[in-house]
Amino acid sequence: MKRQVHKFGGASVRDAQAVRNVGRIVEDLCIRGIHPIVVVSAMAKSTNALEAIWSALPNGGGGQNVCAAFLDFHASVAAELELPSEVLDADVAAFMTVAERLTGQPADDEAYDALVGFGERFSTRLVHAHLAQRGLRAAWQSAWHWIKTDAHHRAAAVDVASTGTAVRAALEHLGEGFAVTQGFVGGSADGKPTTLGREGSDYTGALLAEASGAERLVVWKDVEGVMTGDPRRWPFAEKVNALDHVTAERMSRAGAGVLHPSTMAPLQRSGIPLEVRSFQHPERTGTVISSAQPDQPLPRLWAFEGEGDQAVVRCLADSPHGMVDEWNRAFPERSADSTTADPDIPGCYQLGFTR
Repeated sequence: MKRQVHKFGGASVRDAQAVRNVGRIVEDLCIRGIHPIVVVSAMAKSTNALEAIWSALPNGGGGQNVCAAFLDFHASVAAELELPSEVLDADVAAFMTVAERLTGQPADDEAYDALVGFGERFSTRLVHAHLAQRGLRAAWQSAWHWIKTDAHHRAAAVDVASTGTAVRAALEHLGEGFAVTQGFVGGSADGKPTTLGREGSDYTGALLAEASGAERLVVWKDVEGVMTGDPRRWPFAEKVNALDHVTAERMSRAGAGVLHPSTMAPLQRSGIPLEVRSFQHPERTGTVISSAQPDQPLPRLWAFEGEGDQAVVRCLADSPHGMVDEWNRAFPERSADSTTADPDIPGCYQLGFTR
């Protein structure tokens, strides 16, 4: 059996049209004999909406009116996909029960995990129903039961051994079917919802790839692969065809934002490659990240942390020579004048600026 893990982020399921695109990608995988584990994030902006509800809990944030926009959005996507009207009924009831229970209570981290994970619950329910509508043998699975964690809410540590046991046991029962599950979330030993930190769905995908012995993990994004810098912020951005696990992990630690910083560890342990591909152009090759060293020397890799003139700019390279000149060609209005080696990230340099 060809097992792969395919992770779809919030932008890839932002609306009904995007969900249909995910359906086409997954259907093509099945036609090619691949049994995917489909990992889905909350639909675009849903986590932000749920965080706003969580923040308002002490002042009555769980009320029907406050939650209405979140619920109406998902209901509208279900209707546009022509799914059965009752597809979200159980999830809506569970969500409102939690929201009402937490209303008037402190907006603490345990409440955050209990509430915010509903973004993934709703998105996976819609994606699963759409895949079934396409005639695919998809089975909705609970990452709250799969991903075993401690009780450190909002940044839970994963029990890798117990997670692997749970995942393998569940997959054995699927037969020729395949799983649709949630990123970002897990469950503690006492059954309470936990989360792995913002953008933690990539990490979920890596954990599931390791647990299932998958051929590869594919992360679908709105770019065609890992770039030499965020194309929205770096005018010389180009796609990198191949990276090694260690460099990708250093990029995440530097603030590049391509992948969750914890993603590489399970892949390094298991030797599983990761591919970053574009859901907008699924026919194109992306960036392959593996244990192998790239054939060609890597270009400079730029990372931005923060916004505007307050942004911290870091660069990964074999040496600091030429970094300042390259930066100043790109941004002559914000001149850099120095580089400082980052003490915590090998081969990483922070730019200094004249104020």
